[in-house]
Amino acid sequence: MLLPRITRQQVLRVIVHVAAWMAVATLPRLLSENPPPFQLRNVLLPLTLAGYFYLNYYVLIPRLFARKKFFLYFLLAAGLLALVYLPMLLRITGLLPHHPPHPHYLLPPGAIHYSRPPQGLWLMGVLAWIISSGMRITSEWFETERARQDLANKQLTAELAFLKSQVSPHFLFNTLNNIYSLAHLKSDDTPEAILKLSQLMRYMLYESEAARVPLGREVEYLRNYMDLQRLRLDPEQVDIRFTVDGQLDGALIEPMLLIPFVENAFKHGVSARHSSRIAVDLIMRQDQLLFTVQNSRFPAVGGHDPNSGIGLPNVRQRLSLLYPNGRHQLLLEETSDEFIVELTLTLAHAPLPARG
Repeated sequence: MLLPRITRQQVLRVIVHVAAWMAVATLPRLLSENPPPFQLRNVLLPLTLAGYFYLNYYVLIPRLFARKKFFLYFLLAAGLLALVYLPMLLRITGLLPHHPPHPHYLLPPGAIHYSRPPQGLWLMGVLAWIISSGMRITSEWFETERARQDLANKQLTAELAFLKSQVSPHFLFNTLNNIYSLAHLKSDDTPEAILKLSQLMRYMLYESEAARVPLGREVEYLRNYMDLQRLRLDPEQVDIRFTVDGQLDGALIEPMLLIPFVENAFKHGVSARHSSRIAVDLIMRQDQLLFTVQNSRFPAVGGHDPNSGIGLPNVRQRLSLLYPNGRHQLLLEETSDEFIVELTLTLAHAPLPARG
């Protein structure tokens, strides 16, 4: 049978508690100008108070006070405290005889016999009640708060995993359609497209599982995606531009966070009959990332595409979870012939999601 491991913190806690109760037992003698000789009964009251302290801490508070049985709790707490002082009360009322002075304890001439004030003894009991109650209630609050935070982190991790799982199949579906079109046309660019897709899939399967990835890897992923799109589009018909400015080293970002904006631009900003334009700009200034996507806008043809709403609502929700409290700003602007997305992220101060 394995014994539970005792941690250093637990040992330190025991030492502190023992030292505190030793101080309670010896302090009245240290403060007295003429203390009587030490007797075993002098530690009886501190030991009784210690028992009351831990009974209140481990039993009364969690089983009564925490369950809102306030009347029963205060009744028992006050009754037990009265039992602690019952011997002293009986001596004060004369129902129990006082202990005779120690035979070896001789008062010097003119000295007054030492008598511990009852008020101080009562104060020690009240302090034991207050301190034990305060410590337990505070401990319960911190435990509850930690459990609530753990639950929130687990929910956040599960929600982010669900949202990320929505992105990957949707993107893969569109990319395979693009490669199918190239293969159907017997294009010489098909092998390069398959190679680009393998690089994209490697990133999605192995690197995007991390809570954060280097910003440079996310930029490389976007560039591969746009290169893959260029293979199926006529450069005379569609103007595609991707610019990166600033120092990317050391910056981290949530993987697969920017691709929905770019994917949305290619999905709705390319026309087979009109000239089209897609411009993606990424600027990094210290810890501020400015990501801008501009694409041509054309009137919707045919019915509503049921998959057209997956990207932007998804990324809005992920942004609110990963970059809360003003750490991101998303602006969407729509004109008669252009759609513009501006995303600002404060990368250095965004919290990492909990990992399950």
